[in-house]
Amino acid sequence: MIVQKIAPFLILLASALSACSGQKAIVTPATDHQISVDGNLTGWNLEQSIVEQTDAADYYATHDNEYLYILVDVKSLAHNNAISKSGLIIYMSSNEDERKKTGIAFPSGSFNLLRENPGTYNSFLNDREWLQNPQNRELLESLETEIFDRIMIVEESAAGRDYGFLNKDQLQIDGIKVAKENSRRLMSIEMRVPVNENSFFNLDGETIWLGFEVDPPKIRLEQQDQGVASQRQQFGNRRGSNQQASRQMNYRRQMGEYEEWYMLRLTR
Repeated sequence: MIVQKIAPFLILLASALSACSGQKAIVTPATDHQISVDGNLTGWNLEQSIVEQTDAADYYATHDNEYLYILVDVKSLAHNNAISKSGLIIYMSSNEDERKKTGIAFPSGSFNLLRENPGTYNSFLNDREWLQNPQNRELLESLETEIFDRIMIVEESAAGRDYGFLNKDQLQIDGIKVAKENSRRLMSIEMRVPVNENSFFNLDGETIWLGFEVDPPKIRLEQQDQGVASQRQQFGNRRGSNQQASRQMNYRRQMGEYEEWYMLRLTR
């Protein structure tokens, strides 16, 4: 089974929390000073700016007259490793219907950086022996050193998801700044986003939908064994398809699939 074959890379992900819930309304207070974006909790009034505390991470948000500040303090080793591999996509929108239209993944995730070479990424998804190649394993290890230097942009379109990549410093042209804390075992991530309709996220008004997602790659699982194949012949393709979907769902949960949403109300 492919899950067993890549276990050395994913063993720390096995207990990752998988959550998908409806949005939570949070009153977000204003701060009287600009926060230095360095990934550090210093400068934050954590008690006033808490959004939610979970087993996977604690989330904080505050704002001033110009920017919305987001802080993610990762608490789970499994969640930390899932983010390192599959990235953490942060969504923001003033429009509920388009809340998942645009996101920024920081860190980008070593699996996602393979997307910059479509042929390599396609092999990674579909070749069950891909990770058995020492060169491919070395490639993933080298990409893991770049996950905080490269930003992945995620955009939803009618045709599906589109992915692009930028160097971290390129985001600052739009006033966006991201950083991580370097001195801790588990990562803490900080982001500053302009609150105006001309920014990348096109934020305006006092209500902002904020989402966090870990979206593991949809790796092709091993073909069913003869017993399952016989069941498909006996009970039809629909049952077999359901079994395949269930296996994919369980596999993605093991990889750390995660999604959480909040509705922020900015107070002045």
